[in-house]
Amino acid sequence: MFAYVAKLADTGSYARAARELFITKQGLASAIERLERSLNVPLFEADHKGVRLTEYGEVFCAFSRAFLDRQKAMSEEIELLRRREERSVTLAASTGLFNVITREDICAFDEENAFGASVEILRAVLDGDCEAMLLEKACDFALLNDPIQNERIASVPLHRDSMFFWVDAAHALAQRKTPRLADAAGCEVACLSPDEYVSLAPVVERLRTEAPDCRIFYADQMIEVLERALERRALAITVRSHVGSFPHEGFVGVPIEDASWGFSIAYRCDRSLSLWDEAFLAHLSSLAVFC
Repeated sequence: MFAYVAKLADTGSYARAARELFITKQGLASAIERLERSLNVPLFEADHKGVRLTEYGEVFCAFSRAFLDRQKAMSEEIELLRRREERSVTLAASTGLFNVITREDICAFDEENAFGASVEILRAVLDGDCEAMLLEKACDFALLNDPIQNERIASVPLHRDSMFFWVDAAHALAQRKTPRLADAAGCEVACLSPDEYVSLAPVVERLRTEAPDCRIFYADQMIEVLERALERRALAITVRSHVGSFPHEGFVGVPIEDASWGFSIAYRCDRSLSLWDEAFLAHLSSLAVFC
């Protein structure tokens, strides 16, 4: 019931609140009506803009939110205790990072650690989602692209390397051993969206400054970036693992001298590390690659 009141207050709409609560509009309305009868006061009032809290509702909703926050904290603590009892470590990862450090190498931790601990690898998601899972305690650790700028997150670097131009072998830049971002001037450049892939944000900003006449094409998936390069003879910005994963006759990968990429193993600063947590961090550190 507390969740019903909070959601209706947030949305201002019975229909939208019901959808987000996965119940019917009629069921939500009946539940609110029963609650108001039991309290003998109106919690909501309606007008042409929707529904909003009454003064009574403001009081009830404030206590509802406090209760829901404490309930969530309680559930998180119980789940944490369960994981610790089972000596389970959960790991989320940003999309594509298992191309560098493999799932198999990570799961070797199960056999190597002295605590009987095991790692559970969750589905790979984008950086923002992965970071949210970490902060919401839906996972213990996460592999995140750098830079990690959230002050609530601690991290240990696991990988550093150059970014690459993937380019037609006949292009002038293909003849350069280590081109620079400024060398993209006048070219079309295809890359992943910096809004979703944080490592590209500083690179794109520098492209706009140092090669202001280049034309930037954004894609959501790396295969789209490489296809753009194939179709239009554009420069694709990618990483070493993708250069090796998508060999194509007539195209080569050349490291960009002044564009770097890397990722880290991250965890919440407020997390009290167990002995097997520390062993897991040590295991991942042993897999680190710095090119």
